[in-house]
Amino acid sequence: MGVAMVIKSKKVSLSAAPFYASLLVILALAIFIGIFWTINEYQAHQESIVNIRQTYEEQYRIRVKEELENVVEFIDYTRNQTNVFTEEEIRDRVQSAYTIASHLYSVYNDQQSIEEIRSMVAEVLRPMRWYGGRGYYFTGQTKTKIIDLFADEPYFEGRVTLQLPENSSHDVIDDIIEIVIDKGAGTYRYNLVKPAFENQVFSKISFVKYFAPLDWFIGAGIYNNDMENLNQATALTRIKQMQFGQGGEIFVFRFDGTILSHKTEQLIGRSIRSLKNEKQAPYGETVWEISRGNGPGQGYATYMGTNPETKGLQQKLCYVQSYDDWGWVIVSSMYMNEMEDLITDATSRYRRISFRNVSTFIILFIMAVSLLLFVAYYYTVKIKQGFSLFTDFFRQAADSNLKIKTDALAFSEFEDLAQLANQMVEDRVQQEHLLRRDELRLDTLLRLGMMDSRSLKDKYNFTLQRIIQMTRSQEGYLALVNKRQSHVTIISHQTAGGTRVSYRNKRNVSRRVEQAGLPGQMISRKNAVICNNCGKSGNSDLYPYLNSVVRHLDVPVYNNGVIALVAGVCNNLDTYDNSDVRQVTMVMEGMWLHILKVRSEKKMARLERQIIAVREAERSNIGKILHDDLGSHLSGVELLSKALKRNLDKELPARAKQLEAIRALIVDATEKTRRLARGLYPVHVIENGLEAAIEELVVEIESLFGTSCELSVGGSVEFIDNTIATHIYYIIREAAFNAARHGKPENIGITMHSEKQRLSVKIIDDGEGFDIISIRKGMGLHTMEYRAKAIGATLTLQSNKPMGTIVTVSGEVADQ
Repeated sequence: MGVAMVIKSKKVSLSAAPFYASLLVILALAIFIGIFWTINEYQAHQESIVNIRQTYEEQYRIRVKEELENVVEFIDYTRNQTNVFTEEEIRDRVQSAYTIASHLYSVYNDQQSIEEIRSMVAEVLRPMRWYGGRGYYFTGQTKTKIIDLFADEPYFEGRVTLQLPENSSHDVIDDIIEIVIDKGAGTYRYNLVKPAFENQVFSKISFVKYFAPLDWFIGAGIYNNDMENLNQATALTRIKQMQFGQGGEIFVFRFDGTILSHKTEQLIGRSIRSLKNEKQAPYGETVWEISRGNGPGQGYATYMGTNPETKGLQQKLCYVQSYDDWGWVIVSSMYMNEMEDLITDATSRYRRISFRNVSTFIILFIMAVSLLLFVAYYYTVKIKQGFSLFTDFFRQAADSNLKIKTDALAFSEFEDLAQLANQMVEDRVQQEHLLRRDELRLDTLLRLGMMDSRSLKDKYNFTLQRIIQMTRSQEGYLALVNKRQSHVTIISHQTAGGTRVSYRNKRNVSRRVEQAGLPGQMISRKNAVICNNCGKSGNSDLYPYLNSVVRHLDVPVYNNGVIALVAGVCNNLDTYDNSDVRQVTMVMEGMWLHILKVRSEKKMARLERQIIAVREAERSNIGKILHDDLGSHLSGVELLSKALKRNLDKELPARAKQLEAIRALIVDATEKTRRLARGLYPVHVIENGLEAAIEELVVEIESLFGTSCELSVGGSVEFIDNTIATHIYYIIREAAFNAARHGKPENIGITMHSEKQRLSVKIIDDGEGFDIISIRKGMGLHTMEYRAKAIGATLTLQSNKPMGTIVTVSGEVADQ
């Protein structure tokens, strides 16, 4: 490749770099110092404000909480004092009623009956009320438990019991009678259900005293509800008058949110949740959420409220606490004006100080910049002169192995060097890539030649993976095309990582050419297809790829003038070109020739097996004819000659001797015929088994050649069927006869060992041996090798003059 044109860009000159670097450092230093100083001052200011806020906010918290606790203490004190006063008052009222009853009894004791006096006293006490009309009297008989007077609820008069809540286990009348009998007088508290309010329980406090003349208990009582209502009214009046601090106030609302007390009269009776400030912020909702929280119903809240003094929104702090006895929520709040004013003053002071410091910093910075720029300019001139010399030198370094990214360069002088170096590196990388592809292609073809035992599927997958590597693609496929060029079948589809792409629908594996996507289009064009921009090609059918395709390459392989195989790859890191087509074509043609060679070898092996089968059939047929036909005729002739000899022994003894010689020749011919038939058709192997047949073979060899022959059998050979046994018998026969005929041995050994499906047979002799390399293989040795292959075994031959010969057959024999 030629040297590319060098285009200079407008970048900083290296000679001017010190000046610009100094300026950049100064600016960066100024920015960093300014940012650091600003952040530091701002943080100090924020910490000061936070400290002020925390200090004052803690004081405000303590203040509002103390004010609320004072309110709670006042309510508790009021309730306690009310209870003490009430008990004293009802005790005095009972004593007054006791005095009235004593007086009436002393006056009318002699004039009226006890019942009349009881009725008189009851009617005198009935209208008497106190405690704002809430206190009343009641009387009852201790023996009969009949209630004679119940001024607040006449419904109970004349009854022997009071209506109590369902869960109460005490009888009020019994308890009162027990108090007056045991103590004479005492205070008693209980709960009561009024007939008019059956679903409501009224708590009551009473004082009872025993009046013996009338056998009465006289009591005065008041409902706790009435007493608590009076206490609540007193507390609300007092709370409304309370004020403290800057805009400090206390207001009260019930658990349901209804406001009971507030300095703004218009808000009483409204819901606390409806309160909002001028900006419609629902601060009342915040207070309500605190009062209804999961904790003890207390806490602090901060919100913006309208200050009536300044008529503006200011921050306000409140403390919320529930008063469960009355179902109240009490809130104390106050404005935090003092804290906000102090924060405002601190902020103003910080701004004044910051402005003064910034002005001083700017003046000092300008002075420093002027001095540093003068020094930088002086050294810039000196560096420029030196770099002019170095630039000429570096221009001669175009043959170096460096590769520089021009975008990362900061100086224009280095761009010339970078482009020259990069051009050289790119040329070298291109050449290395081409060499690597050639090496990968040759390695692929060599490995295919060593994959004879592998399946076609494995070879297809291996070749496709290598094609993907050579073209640096992300995915690829191989497809077979039928002879009619009508259908395409995907035989391998993989990604760059070796992942096999599978098809859920088997119809996607084989398609008609018209529906076969990219391979179908290539078959229609009958030439390789290169597409480096699928987005602009408008091709929507990208079968067999399932993912998006940016660029693709499809190459055909021809066989006898028609396309037999299609190879395709997609999404190369760069772009596809004709060199990729050539590489893929050479690999695919080499693979196809290898497949044709393997097919031819398999076909040849199949033909050889057929020839052997035909030969065996002919041998068997000839053997049967010799054994069944000729052998039988010879035996018949021998029997006839024997009978004729008996007749001639008496009549013509000389003729009988001649006939005996003829009969001996016939017997010898019969035996030779049987031996020939046995070699051609091993019926004894099928009838008696392999081991017995070999034993007969040993005897035959010893009788024919006078050579010692031994047989050794290890393991069982019962698993061997007749076909395999026949092949093994003929291999042993051929090897042993060859050794006896040509090797002139004194001893021949036959060993046969079997374990499961594995068989090992050795025929060893101590004869003359022969040179395996120089001797020419005969028909017998070829036949032995074919027979070994036919049963799935391997035949090996070892022989050296004058060391004898070893013929070995071993392997896992297969059923035929």
